[in-house]
Amino acid sequence: MFHPILKRKFEYVTNYFETAIKNEKRSFAQSIVLYGQDIAAQYYLAMEIARQLNCMKDADPACDCLNCSWIRNNQHPAVLTVSKNDNKPSDDTSSKVISIKQTLMINNSLINSSDYYRVFIFCDSEIGEMNEFEKKHIQDFGGLNFKFPQENWIPKPLNRDVLIEASANSLLKSIEEPPERTLFLFLTEDKEDIIETIISRSQSFYVPSFNAQSYDTEFLTAVLADYPAIKKINVINTAAVLLEAMQEHDYKVEYVLDCMEFYLAQMIKRNLNNKMLVQKIKKDISKIQHAKKQAQAYIKPQLIIEDLLFSFAF
Repeated sequence: MFHPILKRKFEYVTNYFETAIKNEKRSFAQSIVLYGQDIAAQYYLAMEIARQLNCMKDADPACDCLNCSWIRNNQHPAVLTVSKNDNKPSDDTSSKVISIKQTLMINNSLINSSDYYRVFIFCDSEIGEMNEFEKKHIQDFGGLNFKFPQENWIPKPLNRDVLIEASANSLLKSIEEPPERTLFLFLTEDKEDIIETIISRSQSFYVPSFNAQSYDTEFLTAVLADYPAIKKINVINTAAVLLEAMQEHDYKVEYVLDCMEFYLAQMIKRNLNNKMLVQKIKKDISKIQHAKKQAQAYIKPQLIIEDLLFSFAF
């Protein structure tokens, strides 16, 4: 079972993998893209998936088997973080990209069989001092007891300048025809930041951010001024205002849905004595979560926003 810290924050993703991992056929894609604004959360989620796949016992959050211990200490021989700073061949002098030498090393390693479930976690990274906010955010996941690959290591999202096209293309055959018990995980803010040939061969999961500083709720204040009393007759105009604000700020629909969920969650805290309002807000938050699934299915943002606001209205 996934650690409660992750289950509380990422119920949809953790439930999906728990169900798939329990299935003897392990019926999920062998290449996964996690995307969203919280890269630290994605990294911890990727490490927990690796632990679940390699645990020698029942994958309990407190399991202390050898594989779980190795993974928590970032020392497992088959669970590798691949970034511009990690897992480079000795003759690789590149410092700004995930190089072809790195991806060829991975391809060559797959020729040999393994007793472990091999997991390759691709991300960008920086070596340096975290700011106070980053340190506090990492503490939110402290109960997982996962260590980063090296000291002063900061996870960053993949983009095309780091996972360059030549390196990405050299992975395609391994992604298309991987050996059994092999998983590729790519961590990024936006699927467009990874070349289409990898995205098309992968299953994508949006990982929401629960980092309060990352939410812009100011632009929602005017848009949702009539909430919870939005009228159906006003929905199209309200949706148009919201879509215009999204375009002005260059916000993706997934991020806007995160902001709306956070905005409504804060409204619950301010209205705990109003049971009817709290009940409605909780129902509307579940509708936002449904809208996130629509976004994952590539439904147009305009349709998602209009459908969501109509579901709020009376």
